[in-house]
Amino acid sequence: MSKTFTRLLVFLLALYWLVPSSAQAYSYGNANTEDIAVAFTDINAKLNADPADWTGAKAAYEERKSEMASHFGEQVPKELDAAFAAQDKERVIADMQGVLVLNIERRFKYAIEGFSDYNQTKLLLAKARATYETLKPYMAGKLSDQDLQSLDAQFETALDALGNPGLFGVGKKEANQPLFESTLKAIDDKIHPLFPFEGGTITGDGSEETGASPSASAGADHAPMEETDKTNPAVTIGVLAGVVIVGGAVVWLVRRRK
Repeated sequence: MSKTFTRLLVFLLALYWLVPSSAQAYSYGNANTEDIAVAFTDINAKLNADPADWTGAKAAYEERKSEMASHFGEQVPKELDAAFAAQDKERVIADMQGVLVLNIERRFKYAIEGFSDYNQTKLLLAKARATYETLKPYMAGKLSDQDLQSLDAQFETALDALGNPGLFGVGKKEANQPLFESTLKAIDDKIHPLFPFEGGTITGDGSEETGASPSASAGADHAPMEETDKTNPAVTIGVLAGVVIVGGAVVWLVRRRK
């Protein structure tokens, strides 16, 4: 019984160290939100107020202006600056919709390039989908319900194609990179023509920002997602609680059988 207890204890300790290290491997951005998509929602709401709040809309844009220049090229903020200066609401909203498409393409690009990194690729795909969900209401008049359902299904297909590394081999599922890439291309081919932004190019890094020093090779204002020592308190508490509960149960069983 002592050997069984020792093995279980070793397993629990390994689990404790493994889960936090995996959870803290990347910066904690909410996978269900995207900053540029949130900015679009804010700008759209302010411009559609009565009367339109141009000051508030411009402030929301300015918060993401340097990020847009970094990721999509200087032409993007140049065009948006002109649209705001003219106080052309339809132009601003159309420009921002084009930026959302560029953002989806940015996430797709780096998800494909970093496909072997399951955690980061899954997060990038989630960020792309969050942007898509923000843009989706504006596709209703451009695509049929069947097309929209197909796009939803393709995001699910892409997620499934990521596979799953599993935990200690349990639940492991092989990834399918060709399917992943072809699915993202199919999504982009459907969305891109709907909201074109002429002159926008992806120049920065598509990974999650950490506020670290810029990447010289990418010429971006933000560094790619990288490992950090910051630990998610909720994850740590949850793991500790699990270790204590399971460990306590094992000790109780060992004492009971003596």
